[in-house]
Amino acid sequence: MDLFFIGRNNGREFIQKTSPIFLKYMGPARFLDSARLRKQLTREATFELFSQKFDANRLRVGESYDTYYDTLAGHWAWWCRIEGHFVNIPPQEKAACDSEVKSAIESLSGPHGIPYTIHELHVSLRHS
Repeated sequence: MDLFFIGRNNGREFIQKTSPIFLKYMGPARFLDSARLRKQLTREATFELFSQKFDANRLRVGESYDTYYDTLAGHWAWWCRIEGHFVNIPPQEKAACDSEVKSAIESLSGPHGIPYTIHELHVSLRHS
């Protein structure tokens, strides 16, 4: 068995830059509700979860971080996958929020573009 999952630290650079903006537009309660939608696991929690059903001696959980670089337009095209987190932003404030978020993301730009680090967990179960 080989499975890959997105880890808990996925997109950390984006989260650090955009969280203050979302807090401003959503308020603390809605911001925390949005954060609760994230269900990524740590490497340790993943091992514990799978070892409840599989032999721990045959189970391995690896962890990797890969950073990808893109333009703002390239990153923004993926933004739709998390749009559901922000439905509570009042419609009349959505455009201003998006503008601030884009500026925050763009501020991460470096010589290779704007980084986005993917945290992956690789669960494997081998025959004994």
